[in-house]
Amino acid sequence: MMLFRSFVQDDSACEVGVTDGQAAILGANAGSAAATCPDAFAWIQFGEAISQEWWNWGIDQTIWPNAPLPLCTATVTTGCCDPNAPIDPAAAPSANCPVYRADYTVPSPLPAIPNGMPGGSAINHRGMLLDDQIDPGRLLRDLELELVFRNKPMIDYIYRNDLYTREGFGARNRAQNAALNAGNIAGAHALEVRFPVDAVMVKADFLHQDIMLDQELISATAPDGTAIDPPNNPAYPYLTVWIEGDGSTGSVPGYYYMVAMTNASKDLPVWHWYAMEHVANRGRCDYIGCNDSYGYQANGTAQAGADFGPSYIPPMMELNNDKTSGDDPLFVTGQVYDPASTGEQITQSLADMFSVLGIATAPVDSDPRVISGDDPAWLNYRLKGTQTTFNTAGGVPTGTGATVTEGGFVNTASCITCHSQASVDANGASGMQGVGASWRPSVLGYAEVVMGTPLMSWFYQNGGPSVSATQIDFVWGILNAQCVAAGANGDCASYPDAPTIIPR
Repeated sequence: MMLFRSFVQDDSACEVGVTDGQAAILGANAGSAAATCPDAFAWIQFGEAISQEWWNWGIDQTIWPNAPLPLCTATVTTGCCDPNAPIDPAAAPSANCPVYRADYTVPSPLPAIPNGMPGGSAINHRGMLLDDQIDPGRLLRDLELELVFRNKPMIDYIYRNDLYTREGFGARNRAQNAALNAGNIAGAHALEVRFPVDAVMVKADFLHQDIMLDQELISATAPDGTAIDPPNNPAYPYLTVWIEGDGSTGSVPGYYYMVAMTNASKDLPVWHWYAMEHVANRGRCDYIGCNDSYGYQANGTAQAGADFGPSYIPPMMELNNDKTSGDDPLFVTGQVYDPASTGEQITQSLADMFSVLGIATAPVDSDPRVISGDDPAWLNYRLKGTQTTFNTAGGVPTGTGATVTEGGFVNTASCITCHSQASVDANGASGMQGVGASWRPSVLGYAEVVMGTPLMSWFYQNGGPSVSATQIDFVWGILNAQCVAAGANGDCASYPDAPTIIPR
C-alpha cells in the first residue's frame, strides 16, 4: 500500500564529502546534486544552515515591516529604504526597512506569539479528545510558534526588487500586464520573480514548555528520579531556546522546544524541499511514512507484510478482524516511532559530516537558553522526506509533510504545490483564496491541500492573455507585506506604473 510513498530518492552512487568545512555531493552527481541526491542534499543543507546559525537570519517580521518605507529611487531619496546604505552593526535595526538580523551585534528579538495557547478543554484533556488521539500533530499545530528564517542572499533580492511592500507587488503584476498588452513579451518575462540560486529559507516550529509538559513530550525528571532543568525528553532531548519576545500583545515568553522544520533552497527552479521531525514526536511517520535514503537506516521489515528496505519507515498498521478473510490494513496513529522498534541508526557518512562541521559534538547542551551548533540534540531530528518535483516520472503526485507543521492534512501535504500558489494580484494582495487550500475535507474534517502539478488557471486568464496572479517564486512570506500608504478597502493608496527593479 505504501508503494507510491516509499520511492528511493537518491541515486545509488550518491556520495558526500567535506572539504574546508563545506559539505558537497561528490563524483558524477555533483552537477545535479539537488535533483539526483535529494536526501543527501537535504542533510547537507541542514548541516550548512546549522553551521551558518540560521537562527540569526532575517525573519518574516524583519523582512516585511509593519510600517514600511518606500524603496529609494533616483527620484525618491529621503524617507526611503536604501539597500546600498552602510550598516552599523552597533546600531538598532531598522523598523521600516528589510533587515538581516545577523548584520547587527544585538539582533532584533524573536517574537514569542504562538498560534494560540491551550484553553481549559485542551489543557485538561477534555476537549478534542478523539482528534487529539487520532492526529496529535493537529492540536500542536494550532498551538505552535512558527518562525521563518531567510538567508542574506534571499533578503537582498527581496529588498532590491521592492518585494517587501504591497505597492511593489501590485506594481509588478500591473507592469506584467501592461507589457503583455503592449506586445512586449520579453518585458513580461523580465518581470517574473526568480530568487538567486543561493537563496535559502528555514521554517522552524516551536512549542512552549507548558504545552510540551502537558502533552507529556518532555519530563521534569529522569527515569532515576533526578531533576531535568529545564525539563526535556530524557532519552531524546529536544532543541531548546528561551524566547523573551518583544513585549507585543499575545507574547508568551519562556522556553520553546523545536519539534519540526520545513526548509528549502533555490538549487532547483522549483526549489529543493525537505522536512525534519524530532524523533519522539507522536505520529512522526503516520499516514505517509518517513523516507530517508542517506542519513539514517531503518529496519525495512519492521512492519509485517512487506520489506521496504533501509530507507523507509512505513506508517504503523494493524489488520482489522471483522471479516473471516481479507482483513484490511488500518492505520494505527499517534504512537511514537521509537528507534528501538524502527531500527534507525545514523549512517557513518552523516556521522562523519556532522563531526567535521562541528554539529552535535558537545556531550551536553551547555546553555539551554540559546541555540548552538554543537548541541547534541541535533542528533534527535530525522528527515521526513524531500520534494524536487510536482509528480514522479510515473505521474504520481509527490508529497511530504511534518505531523505538526501539516497536522490534520499530512496525508495530502505537498510543500512544492502549496508554495507554487504564492502569488499577488494587481493590488499586491494574495492571488489565491487560500494557502494551498482545496475543497476536499479530510476524514477528520480539516481542509486538505493541493497536490501535483499547478493549474494554469490559477495564474492566467486566456484571451489576452492576462496575468491574474503573478507568482512570487514559492514564497508565502508575501502575506506579511504591508502598504507604505494605506488606502481604502484594504488596498494601498496608489501603485507605481512600473516596479523599480535593481539588479542583484
